[in-house]
Amino acid sequence: MRKISYLIFSVLVILFLENSCKRTDLTPAYIHVTLEDLENCIDVSNFNETHDQFFDQDELDAISRHKFTHVNVYVNNKNLGCWQLPCKVPVLDVSSTDTSTVVLLPAFPLSGMSNTITGYPFLNICRQKVVLQKGVTYEVAQNLPKYVYSEYACFPFFETFSNSTSFSPSSVSATAQGFDLVEVDGNKVGEIVLNDEDGLSFEVLSSSFYAPVGSYRTLLEIRYKTEVDIQVAAKMATAYYPNNAYAVGGIYKSPDEWKTIHFDLTNIINGNHSTTGNVTAMTLVLSGVANPGEVKRVDIDDVKVVYIKTA
Repeated sequence: MRKISYLIFSVLVILFLENSCKRTDLTPAYIHVTLEDLENCIDVSNFNETHDQFFDQDELDAISRHKFTHVNVYVNNKNLGCWQLPCKVPVLDVSSTDTSTVVLLPAFPLSGMSNTITGYPFLNICRQKVVLQKGVTYEVAQNLPKYVYSEYACFPFFETFSNSTSFSPSSVSATAQGFDLVEVDGNKVGEIVLNDEDGLSFEVLSSSFYAPVGSYRTLLEIRYKTEVDIQVAAKMATAYYPNNAYAVGGIYKSPDEWKTIHFDLTNIINGNHSTTGNVTAMTLVLSGVANPGEVKRVDIDDVKVVYIKTA
């Protein structure tokens, strides 16, 4: 009798599970995000008013010019992961009759930190109400998210090479080469030409700017197209060794395509700050070398430092 009861119970459990599986519709909805959806997606039309600044149009264009490569996706407060663009993100828990709250956070790889993808921390979150339907792909291009900078995001250093340059040749540079202002691909940029006559190396220093110390996230962004590798370093007035140029990272040559690279300055600042003050004066150092008999160009469009308080 006990065996029969156990058999009947087992059959009922199997039938219940089978029916439950039949009733569960696991067809996902999809969110399709392309590189173009998050390119130049920051609205800076009111930046000066909200940040009490006087940036000119070239500077506003520079802080809005981005080409994000990744995106963090959230639906109804659920983290669906970080995706490389373009991507088609499956979403299981949706209702065709209800709207879902979709949050897309632009992200990018940090230079010098292998496999580290980080969200761009300087933007306000953009929440969108979207109807997601099972088996249907929602194209983000239909309703592009628009981001604005957080009121706490600050840009202590800018160089757009529009009318002048804040970079000057280092005293250790044998040929004292600096940036010339030229037009490349329709934009005014800073250019250094390396050759046997003018010099096969360069080292340029930016003007000094102030960066915060402590609970801040500070990033350096550089837009470039270069035929030689570039080394990036920084000097700090409040460092234990203020004459040292602390290595920030390297830029690999990209002769045919404009690229943007991001460096995290936070650890360099906090790890070398030697006083009790909450700011430090900094200077950026860019350098590069070509081989004899070569003619190599270094083109830089935008250099900017941005920070935001983290706690």
